[in-house]
Amino acid sequence: MTGILFIVGSSRSGSTLLERLLNELPGVVSVGELQRVWRRGFVENQLCSCGQPFHDCAFWGEVRGRLAAGGDLDAVAADRLSRRVYKAGLRRTKATDDQAAFGRHWQHLFTAIAEVSGARWLVDSSKTPQHAAQLAGLPGFDTRYLHLVRDPRAVAFSKMRRRLRPEIHWMESYMATRSAGASAASWNTTQRLAERMRRQIDRPWMRLRYEDLAADPRRALATVVETLGLPVDADTGLGFLSGPIAQVQVGHSVSGNPMRFQHGDLRIAADDEWRRAMPARSRFEVALRCWRGLRRYGYTGNGAQPTG
Repeated sequence: MTGILFIVGSSRSGSTLLERLLNELPGVVSVGELQRVWRRGFVENQLCSCGQPFHDCAFWGEVRGRLAAGGDLDAVAADRLSRRVYKAGLRRTKATDDQAAFGRHWQHLFTAIAEVSGARWLVDSSKTPQHAAQLAGLPGFDTRYLHLVRDPRAVAFSKMRRRLRPEIHWMESYMATRSAGASAASWNTTQRLAERMRRQIDRPWMRLRYEDLAADPRRALATVVETLGLPVDADTGLGFLSGPIAQVQVGHSVSGNPMRFQHGDLRIAADDEWRRAMPARSRFEVALRCWRGLRRYGYTGNGAQPTG
């Protein structure tokens, strides 16, 4: 049975780094923020992380061919349907026509990706709890979950910065920005949903802090493999890591941080620019709004550790 590892968490939490590293494990392929593939890939033809427009990418071309052969290539309909289903939040209503059609679309897509890649495990870094929850019982797939957490002050600072989106290859476009307060509210909501989801679904689950991944990627990945029971030999499967340097190959992920376009030597280091450059008022606002999460996940005090 093919496995799907869903990364759940807030945006700008380091999921692109994590999925790039997971993609190097034997038998694992990461496809990025798959929730956005219908619109950004099939419809808008944005760049795949291999550098080619989605429609010109050989990998996604094979996936599209398999979907077309099965009569399931109406990406606009799949995107609209998925958005409707996500409005139900974490609650899955199997009896509805929408839910049944939603399951078929995603089952066909994941099956095509598995067949083209030949991978035993697929990584979906969409992060949205609603997306991951609605696919928890996808027939024919073994689903497992990795809750990625990052300091909300770092997340807010990242969202305050204006960054180019290279995947929009036909015009100059930038990633959306948010105020510190809006970022804090979004971070809180995402963590609450993720924690509710952990209690609600009976599937293997692990929490990982971005800061721990950046500090010791080998140890973090070995823990992921062991805790989630991934069929990977951590001793030999992590050979692409040499200290803070990872040898990463060209991948085929859709959507995510611009670093997904890098390959070769990838230096892993914590992005803590927020500690020096984030306005004190914004930092205080986020800390005040997110103090429960800061305490819960070990971001307060000296040497604090996450709880729960």
